[in-house]
Amino acid sequence: MSALSWQDQVAAQPRQMTAEALALRARHPPRPVAGDWPGTRAGRAEIVRMLCEYTASRGTDGQGQLRRSLLKVLSWLELQPGGSWQQRWQASGAEEDGRADWRQGAVARLRGAGLMPGAGLVPKSFGGALAWMISADILRPRLSWLLVTESPHFLMDPMAHARDPEGTAALQACARRSAVSVPSRVAALEKIAVILAAKGGPVSEITVGDCMDLLAACCAEYPDPRSRHHSALFYQLLHGAGMLSAGAPPTVRMFSPMFGGKLTPESLVDRYDLACRPVRDLLVAYLRERRPALDYSTLRHLSTILALYFWKDLEARHPGIDSIRLHPDVAASWKARVRTRTVAGRAAERMGADAVMLKVRAFYLDIAQWALEDPAR
Repeated sequence: MSALSWQDQVAAQPRQMTAEALALRARHPPRPVAGDWPGTRAGRAEIVRMLCEYTASRGTDGQGQLRRSLLKVLSWLELQPGGSWQQRWQASGAEEDGRADWRQGAVARLRGAGLMPGAGLVPKSFGGALAWMISADILRPRLSWLLVTESPHFLMDPMAHARDPEGTAALQACARRSAVSVPSRVAALEKIAVILAAKGGPVSEITVGDCMDLLAACCAEYPDPRSRHHSALFYQLLHGAGMLSAGAPPTVRMFSPMFGGKLTPESLVDRYDLACRPVRDLLVAYLRERRPALDYSTLRHLSTILALYFWKDLEARHPGIDSIRLHPDVAASWKARVRTRTVAGRAAERMGADAVMLKVRAFYLDIAQWALEDPAR
């Protein structure tokens, strides 16, 4: 089994909230995801009337296409079991894989029922119809699904007109005053629309806990910490527009899993889910011994080298390994992996390899010295 690159291993490190973040979540809890609400039990005729009022108030081009697509989406949902549109949406299975195109399944089901003749392309306007249903609070898809689906991709525009014109206008004004690029502002506003879509209500009802739920979902769906999806500009806009409750921190650093607080040696090692318990315990004991002489950043870096770059790499290459007394061939192959990386199919020298091996060598020397000083231990 090939080992992950250092970059991929670091990107895959588990993220967790600190004790302070958990306490903040208790003071500003997320709103529960409702199973039922009046909008999701609206009748078909009432929904069509709402759409007509929406398009008339906006003078939107393509009103006929949007209405036809809405009728098709409603017919597809009516083929599913359930007493509300939300129950039918959940029964459809569309949320099982957010990266799959739900529209293809909807069209296939409609054609199978004889409600959509022909074999043409899947209508892209289905996404617009679903976006409007979400903004009108008829459906509330899961946060994780909304973060990864390609359709609907833009929710803030219908949300601004159908859900909360005043709240979204305040956010947009705050965004225009910020010194960030237009694409960054649009992405931040879309994240706020995702919260509204999943939790319901106007902008003013968003809680710090809702924001924490969104950040956690972003970490789960996009684990690479370098991903643009981890931007917290959306929180700054909510805070700057005065939409959050009193006591809400001005930045997300206090509660985002991307900015972890100080972890214990046990938690530092357990981030990597090591298979061999005795070696795991040895690494924890070693970090405890070294902790008084190290600042937290150095201790964290040392835990990453020993637990991830060293032992996790060995476990990936040698399943069942249970001793730090390594066979010379195993040690030599590990050193070779540390020293090289593959770039465009060619081996290249890895920067920082000497520092990693020095830390591991120091670990072995310290263990040997402590064994001399305290043989019983």
